[in-house]
Amino acid sequence: MKLFKKIIIIIILFAVGYGAYTLLFKKNNSENRYITSQAVKGDIKKEIIATGTVNPVNVVNVGTQVSGTIQKIYADYNDKVKKGDLLAQLDQSLLNIRMESAKAALKKARVQKELAELEEKRIGELFKKEYAAKAELDKVEVEAKSANADYKVAYANYKQAEINIGYTVIKSPVSGVIISREVDEGQTVSAGLQTPELFKIAEDLTKMQIEASISEADIGHIKTGQRVLFTVDAFEIEEFTGIVKLIRLNPQSEQNVVIYTVIIEIDNSDMKILPGMTAFVNIIIAEKKNVLKVRNSIINFKPNTEDIKNSSPIKLASDEAVIYRLTDEKLYESATVQKGLCNETETEIISGAIKEGDVLIEDIIKIGDNESGGNNMKKGRPF
Repeated sequence: MKLFKKIIIIIILFAVGYGAYTLLFKKNNSENRYITSQAVKGDIKKEIIATGTVNPVNVVNVGTQVSGTIQKIYADYNDKVKKGDLLAQLDQSLLNIRMESAKAALKKARVQKELAELEEKRIGELFKKEYAAKAELDKVEVEAKSANADYKVAYANYKQAEINIGYTVIKSPVSGVIISREVDEGQTVSAGLQTPELFKIAEDLTKMQIEASISEADIGHIKTGQRVLFTVDAFEIEEFTGIVKLIRLNPQSEQNVVIYTVIIEIDNSDMKILPGMTAFVNIIIAEKKNVLKVRNSIINFKPNTEDIKNSSPIKLASDEAVIYRLTDEKLYESATVQKGLCNETETEIISGAIKEGDVLIEDIIKIGDNESGGNNMKKGRPF
């Protein structure tokens, strides 16, 4: 029994001793793994990312002002047309009948007008010789004016019928490329309150535009003339350029977010980009060349005060930051820098005790004796 108690006491003492060793020695011997990168020189730009749709600069909708049946179509998708080229022909049968009716009504109105004028002249002569009463003269004068008005109405109806026949011949109002044909031969179109759309013609597909949607949070940074980079799914690895041409002042609301349409002018001389493509747009709102820059994780790093060589409190201005430079494997020092242009990943360093190639700390990880330290302690990873 005594032997058993001695064994228990020995085990307890051993456990206590091992625990003390672990707390005192292993904790003290723990070391830091430094995640670092270097300060480098290069270009930095701040962008606003958006999506938009590619459209021709000017699209003309060709319609018809009269109802009828499409008798013949002379143009199709992708056809190049010139101003005045024949596109389609409507059946004229019904309009020809109306034309003949209007012509007959015009002839009748002309005869009645001439007869009323002769009667007015005759009664006028008799009135001068006092063979006709003034009331009779007034009556024929009114009848002559009424006949003249009827003639003008009949003439207008005739001209309208003549013009409507001309409307059955659909011609291109501009030179361009047909990007849409909405009718087929034999189809009946009705020109009621809304003009039927027959064709869409893009005037010049070598000059296109992107209609990009920009939120109200970003629209204040957009200015006309800014450079734009964009891609389309059809050419994923190719980057195209454009220029901000216009900010439309007509806001729209999408899911409680106010959206503005920004027009981006693009050159499509090689005709690669097609109408209706989705463009993934980067609008460059600020850009600098060959400046000193660091990762944002370096700017945001906030260590404990231990192991810092100069850890006294520093009062910072709004455009200043404190970053930490690795001086050896266990010590690092702080440096105050002035910030410049900043984007989502990196920040420009305008001034401060930092130079190109300095190894700067992004993060610190505590590790024990039995773990290996990071291989990037002194070297720092490049951008």
